[in-house]
Amino acid sequence: MDYLIIFGICLLATMKMSFQSSFAKKGVRTTSDSIFFISLIFAFSSLIFLPHIIYITPQILAYAVIYAVSSVAFQLIYTRALSEGNVSIAVMFVNFAMLIPVAISCTVFGERPSVFRIIGIALTVCAFLVTVKPEGNTTKRQLFFCVLAMLANGVVSATQKFFGASEYSDRNYTFVSTAYLIAAIISVAVYAILAKSGHKRTFKMSRRPVLAALAAGVSLGLFLALNTYAVSTIDGTLLFPAHSGGTIVLSTVSGLLFFHDKLTVRQAASLALGTVAIVLMSL
Repeated sequence: MDYLIIFGICLLATMKMSFQSSFAKKGVRTTSDSIFFISLIFAFSSLIFLPHIIYITPQILAYAVIYAVSSVAFQLIYTRALSEGNVSIAVMFVNFAMLIPVAISCTVFGERPSVFRIIGIALTVCAFLVTVKPEGNTTKRQLFFCVLAMLANGVVSATQKFFGASEYSDRNYTFVSTAYLIAAIISVAVYAILAKSGHKRTFKMSRRPVLAALAAGVSLGLFLALNTYAVSTIDGTLLFPAHSGGTIVLSTVSGLLFFHDKLTVRQAASLALGTVAIVLMSL
């Protein structure tokens, strides 16, 4: 059952990325475009379980605020890191964020991974490293933003871990709706500041961005709900690296099937390493 849940998490994460990319690849050109589009995704994510927001408590609100702030911060910093130069470096650092909740699972919650799981985690890290293309345009400035993006993404996952281990984890849907509603409000506020300074979005509000945001938002909301349940029932030393490795595999397959990407040698190697890592972590 645990492996079906992990597969569902990876599938929803890949769906979210695919739906978001379907518009973002050509429609998002500036930071203002990005934050506005993200605000739409967050808004649709919050609507799925919005009726459950009536069960909010001060404790759940605190978790939701931390999750929302770190999520928006991650999106903004990650966008900046991508714009600074080497894209593959930025992606690698963001994926390394899974080591933060894994470390918390071991040190705070006393989880002890098996030898096979440790090897699987190491292979997952290798899969990230393989995807990096050696380019000469990586600067100290980009590395700074990459590290910040990794830390922000790590806080996102760590917040899920702590909430899943809390006595409020049964109010999963309340956490999801509250967190993404707050994230949407923060994103809109950031966009308003950018727009006031003259940096308005460049794309028009039409059916295409709305439908893409709707599909990505629904996928994201369901992902957080399932993932938050998973962190309360599955060891973090398995869940987080398996999620990362599984997403590598499914996103590569998605790119081949739906975006007609060509499989490079690096992607093939990363795909193979990710698959072997998942198998080892499952033993």
